[in-house]
Amino acid sequence: MTKASTARPVLTLRELNRAMLARQLLLERAQIGVVAAIERLAALQAQWSPSPYIALWSRLKGFRREKLWSAIERHNVIRARLMRGTLHLVSARDFYAYAVATQDLQRGAWNRLQVGRGVDPKKVAALAIAFAREPRPRKEVLEHIQDRTGESLGGPFNWLVWRFVSAHADLVTAPPGGHWDYGGTDAPYVAARHWIARGERPSEADAVETLVRRCLAAFGPATLADVAKFAGQVPPRVRPALERLAPKLRTFSDEQGRLLYDLPRAPRPDAEFAAPVRFLPRYDELLISYQHRDRVIAPAYRRAVYSKNAIVEAVVMVDGFAAGTWSLVRVKKEAVLRVAPFKRLATRDRVAVEAEADALLAFLVPDATTVGVRVV
Repeated sequence: MTKASTARPVLTLRELNRAMLARQLLLERAQIGVVAAIERLAALQAQWSPSPYIALWSRLKGFRREKLWSAIERHNVIRARLMRGTLHLVSARDFYAYAVATQDLQRGAWNRLQVGRGVDPKKVAALAIAFAREPRPRKEVLEHIQDRTGESLGGPFNWLVWRFVSAHADLVTAPPGGHWDYGGTDAPYVAARHWIARGERPSEADAVETLVRRCLAAFGPATLADVAKFAGQVPPRVRPALERLAPKLRTFSDEQGRLLYDLPRAPRPDAEFAAPVRFLPRYDELLISYQHRDRVIAPAYRRAVYSKNAIVEAVVMVDGFAAGTWSLVRVKKEAVLRVAPFKRLATRDRVAVEAEADALLAFLVPDATTVGVRVV
């Protein structure tokens, strides 16, 4: 541990855990709107269709699916590939900043692939924006560009072609994409310019600064590596923004001596603040956004959550930490929520897990005639 680190207040693992839970609305369900909640959480993972619904149900009082549908239909919530190139739900207000902060670096890499084939990125963007004034299938957007340019969009991977087009044109997915509970990946696309009433692309510096602030508010106190992990960027790209903000931030050390940054007025509850049982969906942003994940899950249990095929399993949180995985098994009108604890649960924790699982079942499968919870 360095002299500089000893001069900073040290936050224990449980203090970091409670700070994370407070930011993530997991100490107490909040009574706020969907858009405000998504901004508080920075973003919602949308790789697995049910994830945003379960994530909000676990964090908001009286959440109903229709509340999220309405926000998407009003274009107050945007669904797009952003951080780490994965699908997220973000507020319309944050979209352009996130797009600049997460896509522009990748634009350069994709440009090299296409420019070498004689493709003009600006022309492609203009054509895509003009064509996607209304939601269009991805195939139609690509065919339109191909027909108008006569150029060959291509490369070793078809998905890279679409990333090139969608990033340059700021294409976002339109409803009915926001209504999916299960399945479905082929949403129509529309240019954000025609979808979002106000807003424009900020400078790269301002965009990365907005992303850093959102990350610290939702996941802080955090290291530079944590912020970079959330953003899906290399630390050197995030560091200048963090250093510009540093005079207005508080700094701490964790028990390993790592430098942590935080917003000065952000909540940092006592380490012994009670944490209720909560169920998180697959790919919940909380499970992905830290480089250093000890405050979320003990190292001994990570293999059960983070699989080799890039699936991040759904978890149940007990006393603030991941304590097991869960899954829903449904056959016709029968549904069972299966919980697999990492170790034997104390009696009171098992009772709390079963009670929360019963409530989650009522939300997930309200039409099921036979339901049950199985803790294995």
